[in-house]
Amino acid sequence: MQEFAFVDETLDLNLTLSYKLSIQVSLNGLSFCILDPVRNKYVALSHKNFEKDLILDDLQIVVEDYINNNDLLNNEYKNTQIIWESYKCTLIPEKYFDVKNLKKHFELNHKLDDLDEIHYKKLKYSDSYSVFAVPNQIAGILSRKYKDAKFYNQQLPFVDTVLFKHHSEAKKVFVNINTDFIDIAISQKGKLQFYNAFNFISDNDILYFIVNVYEQQALDTEHIELVISGSKDKKSEFYTMLKEFIGHVKFEKLPNEFTYSYTFSQISEHTFTNLFNLQLCE
Repeated sequence: MQEFAFVDETLDLNLTLSYKLSIQVSLNGLSFCILDPVRNKYVALSHKNFEKDLILDDLQIVVEDYINNNDLLNNEYKNTQIIWESYKCTLIPEKYFDVKNLKKHFELNHKLDDLDEIHYKKLKYSDSYSVFAVPNQIAGILSRKYKDAKFYNQQLPFVDTVLFKHHSEAKKVFVNINTDFIDIAISQKGKLQFYNAFNFISDNDILYFIVNVYEQQALDTEHIELVISGSKDKKSEFYTMLKEFIGHVKFEKLPNEFTYSYTFSQISEHTFTNLFNLQLCE
C-alpha cells in the first residue's frame, strides 16, 4: 500500500482535546484517522509503511519515533482507540467466558509468547468476547503516549460491523484482507454463523481459504454473496481470480454514521472500514 496523509483543511490542532483518535498498527505499518465528534466528521486519514519482517524491538523504536515526529499523533485527544492487527485472537461465547481464564481461552487457538499481554473486549452486537494478544513493547509505548488508550484486535470491529450492518435473510460471507492474514465471517439475520482467521503468503492462499469455507459450510458459490474489505480492490489480480469462483462479490461500504473529508476520495472506501468502524464499538 502506498503511504499517504490526507488532512481536511478544517482540522484545528488547537482542538485535538475535543477530537477522537483511532490507530491501527501491525508489524507492517501504522494507520490512523481523526474524528471531529461535534460534526461527526473524519478529518484526517494517514498510513505509514514499515520495513518488512521487523522484529518487535525494532518495531518499538520505529513506532515511537514515528509518533513523536508526527504533528497529528503527537497531541492529546479526547479518547484514543488502538487496533493491534494480528491473527492471534479468538472469540469466546459469553456463557463460557471467565476473566480468570484469559490465558486458557487464548491458548485454545494460539500460543502465548513471553512478551505478549492478553486483552479482552465484549462485542457490542454478539454474546461473545474477543480475547487477543498485544506485544507488551507496543502496548507500553502506546499506553505511555495515550494515557487512557483502549486496545482492540481487528476481529472486534470486523465482526461487530458484520452483525450491525448486515441483516439479510440469506447467509453472507465477509472477508477482511490484512497484510498476511485474513478474517472470514458468515452471518445470517444479524447472527454470527462462523468466524476464523487464516495466515496467507500468496493470493492463491486467500482464494483457497475462501473457497474452502464455502465448501465446508455448504454454501452456494454462485448465489451466496461475498463482501470484501481490506487491502484488495477491483484492479487487483486477486479480484479477477476470485470472480472465477464466486458469483457475487461486493466491497464493504464506509459506515454511514459519519461524514468524511473529501480528501479521502483517493482511497478505496473499503480499505479502512475496521479503522473507521472502531468508534462504533464503544
